[in-house]
Parts: sequence; structure tokens; C-alpha cells
Amino acid sequence: MQPNRLGRILGIGTRVAAEKLRDGTAGAVAAVERSNATRAAEAGSTARTASAGSSTSSRAGVSATAGLAEGSRRVARGAGRFGASMWKPFAHASGILWLQITGLFFAFFAVGFAVYSWRLYKSAGVHDHHLPLYAFFAVLFVWFAVSSFWRAGRKQKRR
Repeated sequence: MQPNRLGRILGIGTRVAAEKLRDGTAGAVAAVERSNATRAAEAGSTARTASAGSSTSSRAGVSATAGLAEGSRRVARGAGRFGASMWKPFAHASGILWLQITGLFFAFFAVGFAVYSWRLYKSAGVHDHHLPLYAFFAVLFVWFAVSSFWRAGRKQKRR
């Protein structure tokens, strides 16, 4: 598989799904607004045929409904902003923590390979054919550990 092909496919799929979700949400909002406008028009025609006292009460009901709809939109917008403001720092901190935990596990494996390489060197010298393999893995896992902590530090400084 080509590099980043899976990421591109998933990214495109995510963007298409998000666009469909936005379109569906916009359609639902438009339908609710149309039904509210229809109700307001019906309430207005009913109010014209009724007496003057009842027309003012129906107008108040329509304005109360419009105010309620606007209030619910504000609450939804505020909840979305609150979720975004809570999620972003949480995702940032958990990403740094994940890199540090991963680096710690790599360091454990590096120490294990290094200790085994040292014991092998002390017992058999350089004549053992497994010694370069274990030494290579020790150096490789040291590199993984160092690079993981380095990436965590860079990610922490970006904030």
C-alpha cells in the first residue's frame, strides 16, 4: 500500500460524511424555520379575524416562540463552543501523555536489550552471533524512546 493512502481515504471519507451531516442539519433547520413561519402566519391570520385583545395575546405567543427558538439556538451554539473548548486541551494533554508513555515502554525494552547484550558480551565475548542483533535492537529502541520524548516536548511547546 502506498504511504498515506489509507490516511487520504479516511480523510476524504470523513470530509464527505461531515458535508452530508452539515447539509442534513441545514435542511432540518430550514424545515423547522419554515414550520415556525407557517405557524406564525396562521397565528397572524387568526389574530386578524379575532378581537383586538386576543390578537395581542397571539402575537405575544408568536414572539415568545421565536424567542424560545433563538434561545435554544444560543444554548446549542454555547454547548458546541464549550465542548470544543474542553476537548481541545484534553486532546492536547492526552496526546503528550501518550507520547511519554510510549517513550517509557520503548525505554524499558531498550534497557532489556542492552542488559542482555552486555551479559552476552561478558559470557561469550564478541564471538556470539546474536550479540550484534541484540545490540542493534537496544540502539533502535533507545532511538524510539528518545524520539518519542522529543516529539512530546515539541508538542508541549506548541501550546
